[in-house]
Amino acid sequence: MSSIDINSFAGTLINGLKSYLKNEKVRIIESDFPILKNELISEFSLPYMDQTQTPTQLLSKFVKNNYGVEKLITPQNLGTEAHEQIILWGLTKARSFYD
Repeated sequence: MSSIDINSFAGTLINGLKSYLKNEKVRIIESDFPILKNELISEFSLPYMDQTQTPTQLLSKFVKNNYGVEKLITPQNLGTEAHEQIILWGLTKARSFYD
């Protein structure tokens, strides 16, 4: 992924997560999200082989650590755009193992 793609990917995931949390009546703190964005960018800037967590694992961990909510975040929870981006990320990662 290019740096522009990674920034866009992180932003899409965060927007989907914010929407999901608001629907779940979780009170969010905006200042938490730049930290999450940095974590997402850091993880997904790594070569695919070195990435240790999926997008939803990172988001679930963030929600648990920052809000004490133990919900398993799924791609479907994050809306259509984030869901599609996660699928594309997964396909690209899988393809990288065959190159």
